[in-house]
Amino acid sequence: MSSNNSTAELNQTSTTVLSPEQLQEALYGFELSQVIYVTAKLGLADCLREGAKSSAELALKMGANAKVLDHFLPLLLKLGLVTTDENQHYQLTPTGSLLRSDNPNSILGTVLSTAEIYQAWGNFLYSVQTGKAAFDDVFQMSMYEYLAQQAAANANFNRWMEETTRSWLLPALEHYDFSPFTSLVDIGGSTGVLTTAILTKYPQLQAIIFDQAHVVNGAENILTAAGVSHRVQLCGGDFFASVSSHGDLYIISRVLLNWDDEHALKILQNCRVAMSPTAKLLIIDFLLPNQNPTALDFLSSLHLFVLGGRLLRTEAEYYALLSAAGFHSPRLIQTGGFISFIEALPSL
Repeated sequence: MSSNNSTAELNQTSTTVLSPEQLQEALYGFELSQVIYVTAKLGLADCLREGAKSSAELALKMGANAKVLDHFLPLLLKLGLVTTDENQHYQLTPTGSLLRSDNPNSILGTVLSTAEIYQAWGNFLYSVQTGKAAFDDVFQMSMYEYLAQQAAANANFNRWMEETTRSWLLPALEHYDFSPFTSLVDIGGSTGVLTTAILTKYPQLQAIIFDQAHVVNGAENILTAAGVSHRVQLCGGDFFASVSSHGDLYIISRVLLNWDDEHALKILQNCRVAMSPTAKLLIIDFLLPNQNPTALDFLSSLHLFVLGGRLLRTEAEYYALLSAAGFHSPRLIQTGGFISFIEALPSL
């Protein structure tokens, strides 16, 4: 594939003019998306975990059609996901191993979570014409309602959260000093990957992970494996009703972007009620830059709209929400990546 249509290219602030050939290539990008998804769904990487296998062996083990697989596997070879030995048996490359379920750097959950995303984007025209979420129209319910009903999809979503927290968010933590704090409350903290990383580096900290009960209960294994479970309280609840108190730092990471202004304001107001006058709020989220947004910024904003009917907020829009919720002195902290931090103080 040409590198001219890569993520790096989309992340440039200058305008990229696609040639007719590049436009054609972009048009059929969905084919490669499905190739990667099917590779993950069939469990190919786990099948090759124990060693190289022939096309026939893989067809039998994965329940795939042998004739189609004889064309599918050479494509994966050309894409660099697999290689072959002298017996024409297939084995994983380092890139292909990222689809193994037991790889610490696995992106399996991310890939599997695209099943519903693919269907929603197939209905993108609906969003553009109506100003509503394509996901809701396809599945006749919101994404969160769907996840609450579909255990497999919810598991893939939680795994995506864990994987992208490690790849996008954890490197950004170097841009914030958590040493002044003794207790943090992670609002919408999911399975605790973010909290675990912070507590591992800052041994003085205790934490509360607050999320829906069926979500937060999945944090125990991660916390135990990291040796920090004795410093964490898991709290199930509804952040539209109230949130946990007793923290001197409240973190809201990748939560507010999923809700409209009315709901986001309610979450922030509940945080303000729970916070002491000396506590701080830290929002960790994606922002639409005020100046020179990239193609990837706009694509990310539209992706959010397709799934949830919301667009990325600007810095000014976040500041307005914070002011309305009873916060002051917002401070933007750029991390040099996809993620930005906004720190704010409760108004007296």
